[in-house]
Amino acid sequence: MYFVYIIETEDGTYYTGQTNDLARRLKEHAYSNSHGSFYLRMHKPKFVVHLEQFESRSEAMQRELEIKNNRKLKMELIGPRRDIREVIATEESYK
Repeated sequence: MYFVYIIETEDGTYYTGQTNDLARRLKEHAYSNSHGSFYLRMHKPKFVVHLEQFESRSEAMQRELEIKNNRKLKMELIGPRRDIREVIATEESYK
């Protein structure tokens, strides 16, 4: 299973990413470890505002690119804010 996600930062900007291990990747972002994105080390992640699941990596990568290249689509996808730490805890409970 692969995931495409949008994170809202403390300063109100948005980051889009994809992964096959959502809990691990969100932890990397939330706790600013060296494997997290450079952008999110500079803009502290606060909320997960969108999440989609895909069967293949290629589908997830294609969707991530589509979202990154279309600001209007990104803004339409933004939904309820979920604290990033709560999403991590929920995802870890599934393991």
